[in-house]
Amino acid sequence: MSVPTVPVPSHLGRYEVGAKIGGGGMATVYIGRTTRGNGDEELVALKVIRDEYAHDENFSSMFVDEAKILARLAHPNVIHTLEYGVTGHHRFIAMELLSGRTFADVWDELAARNEAISVRLGAWICARVAEGLHSAHELVDEGGTPLSVIHRDVNPGNVFLTHRGEVKLIDFGLAKARVRLSKSVDGIVKGKIPYLAPEQARGAAIDRRTDIYALGTTLWETATMKRLFKRDTDVATLKAIRDAKVPDVREMIPGFPDPLWKIIERATQIEQDARQATAEELHHELDAFLGDTSDLPGELVDLLAKLFPGQQAQHAKWVRDATASRPPMWTMPPPAPLPTVSSSVLEETDSVPEQAVAPTLEREREPEQAREREREREATEKRSSSKQTTSAKTGSESSNVTRSSRDEATATSDRGDEAAPRRLWLPLAVVIAVLVALALVLSAR
Repeated sequence: MSVPTVPVPSHLGRYEVGAKIGGGGMATVYIGRTTRGNGDEELVALKVIRDEYAHDENFSSMFVDEAKILARLAHPNVIHTLEYGVTGHHRFIAMELLSGRTFADVWDELAARNEAISVRLGAWICARVAEGLHSAHELVDEGGTPLSVIHRDVNPGNVFLTHRGEVKLIDFGLAKARVRLSKSVDGIVKGKIPYLAPEQARGAAIDRRTDIYALGTTLWETATMKRLFKRDTDVATLKAIRDAKVPDVREMIPGFPDPLWKIIERATQIEQDARQATAEELHHELDAFLGDTSDLPGELVDLLAKLFPGQQAQHAKWVRDATASRPPMWTMPPPAPLPTVSSSVLEETDSVPEQAVAPTLEREREPEQAREREREREATEKRSSSKQTTSAKTGSESSNVTRSSRDEATATSDRGDEAAPRRLWLPLAVVIAVLVALALVLSAR
């Protein structure tokens, strides 16, 4: 039964609804604005659940779970959820509207130009992400009980760099927390596969140090401008993660700072206990290495302007058009994708079944195991053959008969295997012939 579409009201909460700017299978995003007490205009992205999901109990509980967690995230290095609620039949989340690009966009553009980000700027960006992560890890509920939030999807695509020189951790849609009413499907590993920690690839217990490992992977890739675990296939990628071999950056880049390598090396240890205990410890280590960082926000602003010239002006014009007094009915996508505090109700995310991880790696080893068994069989036959004497004519004849019988049986089996496809194709050919004949009869009429 189709659900009637309810027009979006002119206001959601305290926000005036502007143009539609995006969305996915389960939610639509609008631009919104309001005026603060001091007269300044505040612009937001309003994520609204689609009508067909508004009355779904499971989906609504997921929405409430997310909104409660997201609303408590208040840190300069985390995208901010400003409000969530219900207006009429519409459930919505209001997020700060940011202008910039993801760290992944910057990495890709630099790689395409065969350039690299400066060591200091890369370390500073990751230090700010660590700050934001720690604030999420330390979240507590109204009664002061830890929420045990784990992001589970820390990667360059979920780090947003603004045109104002800010660093924001985004997309907590996969976050694991104690208070979630709606549970993830059992046996699903959440997150981008190349940034999974070894314990995630094994399906073992995770904690905040899982996020530290993912950030360590990001820091390694930032320093080297290479992918650490990404391979041609998911199976090969998972195997690389399980092996957890992290090349020494000092051997790849002459003169790479020893202190920074030690930080990366510790963050990417295969054993959780060997990593930094908290993201706060990681950001303190990075800041101690960096020293004075007052110049780095400006360096980030200059880098974005160099890599994406004119985009900040394009974004400003788009905002003016999207917040016009009579916004258009059609969708007005921004010049560059907007960051979201959570995308789990916007689109499907990359994930892999936990139960599939180990078997897939086992299947990858099967060919080598089969070759090993064949080598053992051949060695056994050679040892057995060397014990036979040529003087035992009867035994030799018997052996020849036995071998001949075995060869005959093998040949018969091979012929049977070759004939099997023909037996399968014969019925199919008959069916096709009958269908062709029927088509001819019908066309003649």
